[in-house]
Amino acid sequence: MMNTHALTYPALQRRLISTRRSRALFLPRTTQHVPSRGVLVELARATVALLSLATWCASLLLIAG
Repeated sequence: MMNTHALTYPALQRRLISTRRSRALFLPRTTQHVPSRGVLVELARATVALLSLATWCASLLLIAG
């Protein structure tokens, strides 16, 4: 005979899911805050990304042509 307090796998999953749901609603967020960078740093990063994309597109056009 199985013990009435023994946990089965589906019962354990239900318990974990309900714990996660209640924790998400009532506890403060646990994610870490990433400090914001300066506007100039973000603009420089965006510029570098756009220039890299333009260079990559130009090299594809040169290879294809």
